Amino acid sequence: MKLYKITNFVIVLLVITAIYQTGELWLQGTSGHNFFYSLVDGFSADKQKADGDVLLATRYAIGEGEGTFSVYYPDEVGSSAMLEMANNALGEILYRNQASPRKEVAEWKEILSGPCIVMQYDFMIASEEYLENYKELKTNEKLERFDYITIVPAMRSGEESQAYFVNSDTNECMLFSGEAGSSSAVLYESLETKGGDMRYISTGQRTSAAVLWRNMFLPQWANLPYTYAPLERDFVFEKDGEASRAALENTVKNFFHNFSVDWSSKDADGTFVFSDSETVVRYYPETKVLEYYNYENYTGNTRTDLLEGYQICCNFLRNDNSLKTDIYLADIERTINNEVVYYFDYAVDNLPVNLSQALRDRIGAPHAIEVTLRNQAVKEYRRYAVNFKPSAEETEHINVQFIDALDDANKTYKNVVEDKDITDVKNISLGYHVDLTGSMRLKWMVTLYDYTFVVDTDQEKELTGVTAGE
Repeated sequence: MKLYKITNFVIVLLVITAIYQTGELWLQGTSGHNFFYSLVDGFSADKQKADGDVLLATRYAIGEGEGTFSVYYPDEVGSSAMLEMANNALGEILYRNQASPRKEVAEWKEILSGPCIVMQYDFMIASEEYLENYKELKTNEKLERFDYITIVPAMRSGEESQAYFVNSDTNECMLFSGEAGSSSAVLYESLETKGGDMRYISTGQRTSAAVLWRNMFLPQWANLPYTYAPLERDFVFEKDGEASRAALENTVKNFFHNFSVDWSSKDADGTFVFSDSETVVRYYPETKVLEYYNYENYTGNTRTDLLEGYQICCNFLRNDNSLKTDIYLADIERTINNEVVYYFDYAVDNLPVNLSQALRDRIGAPHAIEVTLRNQAVKEYRRYAVNFKPSAEETEHINVQFIDALDDANKTYKNVVEDKDITDVKNISLGYHVDLTGSMRLKWMVTLYDYTFVVDTDQEKELTGVTAGE
């Protein structure tokens, strides 16, 4: 009798589940979902599970040990074939680490003397958080934070490989050495720099220590001028110069469980709004900002792991099918509410796309993309909804090396801020500069103390460094 009741209960449960699943398939058209999809997983744009390898690097540099490097940005959201190999080799070194890790001064000439890959970060990372998955690592010495990881892989299995975690503020590092396996050998074979006119040199290799705080690799050309194509931009939710509801719906539908055009409206100020009981998505045509907010994830206070959170971000970003430009992780910020904000910016042809301060003020964000996580799920997503690509013709020129840009910024600092010798050069970088006028050319970004100056790359133009906000 008891078995009979249990059997009836199971049959009823399966029938109800089948009816529910059929309704889901009818409403969503998700014919790829199997019978148990709704029971086991269930779809939610903000709660996709973290998966894949952790690839946090802002950018990475490859050196063959000959004094010049190639610098790259990840080519897909949260993914890069080279970083996959680097991540595997790093795990191999850390797991096979036999000698105790040791803390020492970062001797960049020695570190970069052979084939290596350097993973750079535009922000500091807590060592304890990054290494918490490597439970077997034990050391009495600690490096609290770092912003560089350099992997020096062995050529063959059985030889010794090294991994250096470096804090560029203090120029201290933690050195991990371990017997190389197949992953290190594969990485070694892949460390081949590309040819071309734009090559990078390392200030840390050319001097006794890293001269720059945030960017150790700088482009240098044997012959100038260097010709390149400026950028073109595409406002992804516009057609014929006006916001397109159809283009919006094609992307917005990916953020909802059951999307319905009946949930959409247009405010008096032109803002498009899509919402249900849990989620609201807005598009502001005036500023070109797409905004997602999930009310379901507002409550609770579960801490999000740094690396898991990164993968959650990457999984969520894949829902935005209008995102066609490469992006890179620019910063991470924790809030007092146990929220963590991941900031991303655009990159084109392995060069960053820098939004001017005036443009950032206009969109109300320090970076092109923000993803806020709470309770291990996406609470908010904001994006400057613009894609960038090179123009068809190479019409612009570079005639200014970084040393000339630094000299110009020094002069401007003395004239505008304070007349003193400059002893704190925090950063010099080359990137596309996008301002309110629509200009999208390569410029030098020079940060002296807490001031950033934008210096033109063409000597035929007037070299007067201006603050990034102008």
